[in-house]
Amino acid sequence: MTLKSPKELKKNVFARMMYCFGELCTVFFLTVGGAAMFVLAVLIAEELIIDPESSAVGADVLIFSYGKLFLAAAAAAIIIIIAVTPLSYGVGWYRIQQIRGVSVHARSIFSCYTSSGKLWQVLRLNSILIIKKLYIVLPLALIAAALFYLVGLAGNVVENVIVYYMLFFGALLVTFCLIVPALMLNVRYAAVPYLYVLGSDKTAAELIAESKRIMKGKGKYIAEVMFSLSWWLIPCLIIFPMIFIIPYIHMVYTAAINEIILDENIEEEHTDGSVNAEVPLTV
Repeated sequence: MTLKSPKELKKNVFARMMYCFGELCTVFFLTVGGAAMFVLAVLIAEELIIDPESSAVGADVLIFSYGKLFLAAAAAAIIIIIAVTPLSYGVGWYRIQQIRGVSVHARSIFSCYTSSGKLWQVLRLNSILIIKKLYIVLPLALIAAALFYLVGLAGNVVENVIVYYMLFFGALLVTFCLIVPALMLNVRYAAVPYLYVLGSDKTAAELIAESKRIMKGKGKYIAEVMFSLSWWLIPCLIIFPMIFIIPYIHMVYTAAINEIILDENIEEEHTDGSVNAEVPLTV
């Protein structure tokens, strides 16, 4: 089967979003709420941990304070990830059902919270995915952090502002060049959540292996689809259009993953030919 072009995907998504636009906007606000909670938690931790006069006491005290702030931010991130992971899998199931023309109730996005078994499954699966992605992201992130640290040191030595900004934008360019390969390498795991929510009875290891198999060579297709949406990001600078644009982008991305899954003929169908529209099954 030939994969649909980005234009065809976007046309199909526009047709389907009229049936679920309100629900997708609600998901957007829930996501923004989670991000706001994390930022608020970090700001509160900073107020409680960082002493404004600590720099006068000594560098060791300041380093210790920021170390505690980092641990607090990491703890907040872990708590929020645990809280929203079941929601993200439910949302993934909801989106792919809408893409496939199956209208489902909005409460289905909370289906992974309905049993401790499902809750544990998605948390375990997502934890494995995060660890695997960190193998690639963490070393690159450390390189980028080291670059900006060196630029900061150079800023204290170099008196020429132009030279400093050249170094800064050079570090930004290198960071961007590191982000691209990280995304392209991690795209092999993109199908895992969708394979799970479509009702596969495979283990986490089998789902990951299946995703790597079907996504092999598909990175270019995903990149083409997402690049075709890049100009939609410009109106997002005004903030308000994000309410409409971000759900649309997520749906187009889901449609692209769905195309790849259908192309590999690994979807499980009922005997009557309809796709599995049940809540996520076991991993």
